Amino acid sequence: MTKTTATRGELLEQAALDAARSWTQVVCAELAREGRRVEGGWPGTIREARARAANEGASVLGRQSMTGLTHDELERLARITHDEARRFWAGKAR
Repeated sequence: MTKTTATRGELLEQAALDAARSWTQVVCAELAREGRRVEGGWPGTIREARARAANEGASVLGRQSMTGLTHDELERLARITHDEARRFWAGKAR
């Protein structure tokens, strides 16, 4: 998928996946600095996912000179971000 041919939905979905990966990496790095292991359930909340999805989505849309996120888009991105972060976390948890 290239930026010139990607649809708005594809761009936003990729933004949500990127936000999830980044978020998971940040949480894992914080735990490592504290000498803690990645284990148990995902510690992130949907509220945090919404904030991260909003930032990443707005950035992607801005670079493409597209209109801002709608409420429905944001809620969809928040759910994708949260669900994917949980999946990434589960893959790292011991």
